[in-house]
Order: sequence, then C-alpha cells, then structure tokens
Amino acid sequence: METVKVRISEGELQGKKVSSKARGVFYSFQGIPYAKPPVGPLRFKPPEPPEPWTGVRDARKEGANSPQLNMVYKTYSGDENCLFLNVYTPQICLMKSESVEMRTKPLPSYFQWPVSRLKPVLVWIHGGGFEMGSGDSSLYGPDYFLAQDVVFVTINYRLGALGFLNLDGSDVSSNNALRDQVMALTWVNKNISKFGGDPDNVTLFGESAGAACVHYLLLAPSAKGLFHKAIAQSGSALLPVCHFNSSVSTQRAFRLGQVLGCETKDPQHLADFLRTVPAEKIVLSQGSAQSYQDSQRVMQIPFPPTEDSGADAFIPGDPVKLLKEGRFHKVPFIIGVNSAEGKLALTGMFNCCDVVEIEKDFQRTVPWNLSLELGTQTCKDIADKLRKFYFGNKPVNEKTLQNYVDMQSDLHFNYGFYKTVKLQVEQSNSPIYAYEYDHKKPIKLKRFPSGPEHLP
Repeated sequence: METVKVRISEGELQGKKVSSKARGVFYSFQGIPYAKPPVGPLRFKPPEPPEPWTGVRDARKEGANSPQLNMVYKTYSGDENCLFLNVYTPQICLMKSESVEMRTKPLPSYFQWPVSRLKPVLVWIHGGGFEMGSGDSSLYGPDYFLAQDVVFVTINYRLGALGFLNLDGSDVSSNNALRDQVMALTWVNKNISKFGGDPDNVTLFGESAGAACVHYLLLAPSAKGLFHKAIAQSGSALLPVCHFNSSVSTQRAFRLGQVLGCETKDPQHLADFLRTVPAEKIVLSQGSAQSYQDSQRVMQIPFPPTEDSGADAFIPGDPVKLLKEGRFHKVPFIIGVNSAEGKLALTGMFNCCDVVEIEKDFQRTVPWNLSLELGTQTCKDIADKLRKFYFGNKPVNEKTLQNYVDMQSDLHFNYGFYKTVKLQVEQSNSPIYAYEYDHKKPIKLKRFPSGPEHLP
C-alpha cells in the first residue's frame, strides 16, 4: 500500500493512495479526530477541539461510529469515541514553478496551496433517523464524487440520546449532534486547504435526517460562514419527526432515566446519573423514552433535534418562526424529495406498523405534532378526513398501498418540503432550487433490506 503524509494543525497524518475505476488515483485520509472524545464528563456536552498529537497518526482506516442500534437487524455497534471525519482528495501536490508534482512524501508545514488551485469541497452529513448511520465509505464511497474533481469529506456525529438529549434545568447542552457538525465544519475551514480543498467554497449536503441537519445548520448562528452552498435531499427542519420543543424532549429524558433505574424529578441528578450509564444501555433503552401515545404513532423518532433558548441556544427558536423572520443563512440552496418517500412507512422502522393495524386504528396516522391525543373526538375527526381524502371508501390493504404511501409522503415529507421552499423564497435573494425525483416502481409489502434476491 502506497502511503502519503499531510501535516494539519493538530499534527501529521499518514493516508493512503487509492486506485479507482471512476477516478483513477486519489488519496484517502480516514479516522481523523475533529473533536475530543465526548466521554465521561464530556457526555451530553458540546464538542471540544481535538488534542494535538506527536509523531504520525495513522489515517488509513475509518474511526468508530456513534453507538447505535441497527433498526433492521437489531444489532448494537459503535463507540462513544466517534467524532471522526474522512477526507478524500484527487491529489496531493507541491508546486514547482508552473508544474505540479505528485508526492507521497510529507508536505512541509509551511506549504499552502495557491488559491487558484484549490478545489471545491463537498461535506456529507449522513442520514439514519438521527439514531443510526455513519460516514463510512461502505455506504458513501468517494469514487464518483472525486471523478468531478472535488474534495469529499464525510463525518460521524453523536446519535440518539447521546447526541440529541435535552434536559432543561441541568448542565446538559441540547443538540450536541448538530454542534458536532459545526465543529467538523470548523475543522474543514481550518485544515481543508492542506488537502487541496477551498475553505471558501464548501457545499454542505445530506440525506433524510442528514438533510434536516443541513437545514438546521442554515438556522444556526454558530454555523455562519462555515459553508457557502447547501443541499437537502429528502429532509428539512420542518418535517414533523425532525424537531421537538424542549418540554417534550425533557419529558423523554426523564422517561429514559426511569427505564434505566433513576426515579428523580431533579434534572441535574438525572444528568449526573445518565453520565454513569454505559452507552449501550442508553442506546438500547432510548426507544422506551416515548410516551404510550407517541409510541402508537406512525413515523416516530425518540430523540430528534430540539428548539432551545438562552444564550447558548443552538436553534434559537421555532424553525418556522426563524424562516418567516428571515433568520437563516442565505446561501444557494437545493432541496428536494423523492416521489414515494412514504414507502418508508412500510419498512417496519420508526414505529411503522403493518397496514392491517392501520386499518384497525387509523388515528395512528395523525401526526404527533398536531398535539392531539389519540381517542379524542378531534383526533378521530381528522383521521376520518385523512381516510376519506386518500382512500375514499376503500380499506387500507395491499390493494391500496399506493394510497397509503401517498398519504405518508404528504404528511411526513411533502408538506414540510413545500413549506420550507415557500418560506425561504419569501426571505432570500439567493437562488433556491426545488426538485422531485420520480422513479416508478410497484409498491410491495416488503421490509427493507432483505438481502440479495437470489438467496432463499
């Protein structure tokens, strides 16, 4: 394996040279820490800058993922020491007059790329319902991006309760996962020129929950100037499952404590207790933090981002209000959805259930953010209107799956998508592009994924 070294602000990195059919040759630097490990007293705290190191740090393999439960296979994996990123670049070079020499030797610490040679940077935020996923190349390989002559960065960030727990009245900081992403962008701004990337031409993009994170960073004052274009694929801060107010999130934090054995009404006592619990126990228990009412809803996530307040607020208010007031970063923005996003409701993930259960209790489809208790007359009335609009007099079954998918697409994706576009167009002079990706394929009652088709 041919290696290459680069010196960044924290020390020297040893990466590797990679051959690709799509790109040819590129350079890979993986498992780079962009913050201190968020462990011990730093659990539920904002990320802190990484410590420098002596010698050469091996950057030839990816760092650990955030602790998580795979929602398909129900397997636990990950480590709290997870704040790593990966950088993939088309070339490492030194300038010699007007020529460019490819190098596999360390770049001198004084080396700086000339601005005219710096390449656009793409920073990817992975999805996964705010509770699973990673920036690993097994999911998000760099080959095709690098074929477009850009520098590509993927990141890991804290997930689930470890990244999104909010506990009013304690020293817990809200939205630490989003703060992780800002720290990663700060690292990019500081170091990416050493990899041939332009810190003044950074495009932030993500999918699903990652797209919602991108949209939240458009609303976050602390992210100002760290990226210059944004792309949100199938996600927005305005989707029903993508935000809570702080009171709901705090209630879930106390339920999580109860499940783990801490009966207290003192938020600081709960925070101190949760810092002593192994990460695996928190991850395996976080689904029980939902109230019974919430657990009956279709498309639910235990710990999404939270609107907060105070001097340290990451999201300084309700996202709709912030957009209406024009309080967001006005950069060129692409946002879009797929034509059948509601298929996610057939997967068995995110509290999704069998359509037979929906037919028996259609109220479960009423979005939780309407704040309507199941069983109330108002909730029943809205459920009846939804059923009539999308199904007419037909039942919910395998013959009306398209109707069901259309309804879930509208409730959980399309409405938030169109509202986001409308509000931002009204307040921004920067270009905004909206798209819908349409791929027609028959809808089946098949949970995803189920393995290769040819296996029995």
